[in-house]
Amino acid sequence: MNTDNLIDQLADDAGPVRALTPREGQLLLAGAAALTLTIVIGIAGLRPQLTNGTADAISLVVTALFGLLSVAAGLSAVRLAQPQVGGAQGGAAWVFAAMLLFPAISVIEHGIGSPDSSLPELGMLCLGYGAAASLITAVALTAFLRKGAPVLPEKAGFMVGLAAGSVGAFAITLECGGSSFAHLAFWHVGIVAFWALVGRFGLAHLLRW
Repeated sequence: MNTDNLIDQLADDAGPVRALTPREGQLLLAGAAALTLTIVIGIAGLRPQLTNGTADAISLVVTALFGLLSVAAGLSAVRLAQPQVGGAQGGAAWVFAAMLLFPAISVIEHGIGSPDSSLPELGMLCLGYGAAASLITAVALTAFLRKGAPVLPEKAGFMVGLAAGSVGAFAITLECGGSSFAHLAFWHVGIVAFWALVGRFGLAHLLRW
């Protein structure tokens, strides 16, 4: 079979492919986050400080930052599914970089022996549960990007990890009783950092085409 006949045959066999739209990814992100929150809160409930109105301002700020980062990183990941170069997606990375300073701030403010940061039992539970709660978003966004054509798989994987970890951290922060800044800075930010590494060095390999 010569080249011209092969091209003609391939053209005859080809069919139209529906374009992948950002809206699909956005809805998938919202659905994954909603499912995660429903499961976590349904099992563990909201932490008492939220239900009785005694939550301190710093824990509310950190919780809001987790929510903001999940949206920013998730939308960036969705945009990276399109086969295009350019269009900086740096906002989420800057928020994450700022959050990585929280453990250092906690040590400066409270010292290394801060009560919550030195309780590995509670901290490891939050880290483990948060990492597990992030799986839904990670799987959903990875599946979406695999249907697209990301030209920057490492960056896309990193953003998927950031989004997934932030959703998991946000959900766990809503139910976790250890709401001091030290606890959130070490263990809950650790959820995001863990998934950022998984995304960059693990999920990125699944996004190459």
